[in-house]
Amino acid sequence: MSQPPYPQQPPYSPAPLSPSDERMWGMFGHLSAIAASFIGLPFLGPLVIFLVLKDRSGFVRGHSAEALNMTISLIVYELVLGLVLGVFALVTFGIGALFFAVAWIPAVVFLVFTILAAVAANQGRVYRYPLVFRLVR
Repeated sequence: MSQPPYPQQPPYSPAPLSPSDERMWGMFGHLSAIAASFIGLPFLGPLVIFLVLKDRSGFVRGHSAEALNMTISLIVYELVLGLVLGVFALVTFGIGALFFAVAWIPAVVFLVFTILAAVAANQGRVYRYPLVFRLVR
């Protein structure tokens, strides 16, 4: 068997993050969901942090995955709520459309839990969102 025309390189292993950087990026994993929601894509911030830093820190991976799971769950909850309220408005001949005022409640709950998660990440603690589908690990 002949040698390959290029020298063998060791597999890439990224440098681990320092503990303060882990806490900072874990916090940004949660806060980036709030920032990205201003453009209508709340999953984008946690997804980028997850993909870029998942191999460098288990702490950042856990927090960004949790934030990504929360944003996916929020989108599912909002879609189901919109569908239920839409059907209710049709069945009640438009009177049920008044209940569309409650459609902001999941977003406010998301905001409160995201701030709590960001504070926990900044303190170096693990945080688990309640009522979340854990699709990304």
